[in-house]
Order: sequence, then C-alpha cells, then structure tokens
Amino acid sequence: MINLKARSVVYGGVFLAVGLVLSLVIHSIGGQQFGTIFGPLNFVALTTGVVTGPWVGLTVGIILPLLSSVIFGMPPLMPPIAVFMALQLGTYGILTGLFERKNLNIFLNLAISIVTGGVVYALGYYVIGYMIGIHLQPLTAILLSFALGLPGIVIQFLLIPAIRYSIKRARKS
Repeated sequence: MINLKARSVVYGGVFLAVGLVLSLVIHSIGGQQFGTIFGPLNFVALTTGVVTGPWVGLTVGIILPLLSSVIFGMPPLMPPIAVFMALQLGTYGILTGLFERKNLNIFLNLAISIVTGGVVYALGYYVIGYMIGIHLQPLTAILLSFALGLPGIVIQFLLIPAIRYSIKRARKS
C-alpha cells in the first residue's frame, strides 16, 4: 500500500495537471474574463490543500499560476498577475491543508482561506505594484477580486466539500 506522503505528492501532480487543463478550457471558452469569474486555479489550489495537506497545497498553489502563465499566457506575467496569484494560491493551499488537519469545519476552512488569500493577493499587489509603478489600493484589489470572482467562490463552496467527502469515503474503502 502506498504511504500517505507519496499519495499526497501523486495527488498534487494530478491536481497540477487538472489545474492546467481547467485553465486552458476556461480561458479558451471565455478568455481572461472567464478565468477571473470562475477561478479555476483558485478552485484547484483550495482543493489540493484540503486533499493533500498544507505543503503539497502550498507547492501546487505557487507553481500552478506560474506554470499556466508560461504555457498558456494566463494569468499574465506582465503585469505580474501570475506572481500575485502565486502568493494567493500558495496561501490557499497551505491554509486549507492546515485547517483540514485541525478538522476545522470545511465551510469555515474555505471562508478563512479565501479571505486570507485575498488579503495576501492585495498586499502583494500593493507592495510589488508600488515597486513597478502599478497604483491600486489593496482594499480595491480585494473588493474587485471578490466581486468578479463571486460565481467561482459559490462553485468552490458547493464542490470542494463534496470532493473532500468523496475522497475521504474512498480512502476508508
């Protein structure tokens, strides 16, 4: 039988591949707007943390937007949205993984992780943006992110608990 760490790494690779495919499909259908609205990379990072734990979740969360950017051009590297997203998605992955280990209610886990990831994104946007001449206040970035991504957040709250339950049930079998 495969040990838990090896299983987590394998799941991490699968989630990375799923994230790239979802990114390609969503951006092919509706461009950057669909990516912003539905947040396929956000969904994958949150799910990875819940299923694999904090360290694989962190790794997938950081790598996924950067790899998607290099392969597909979305999210863009200039302006460095992919970098801001790497900070945000890494936060999603580590927090959902840590909260899952603490057996925190999945909905509370997602809510705290999504809000914290949004704050990290905004701080990254503010600090890095200031250094390269982008001027947007962090609160504006957070509000824009949540407003545009609301359909994706609803999908995350509907699907991630179901995926978590299914995987936990399958592991017991």
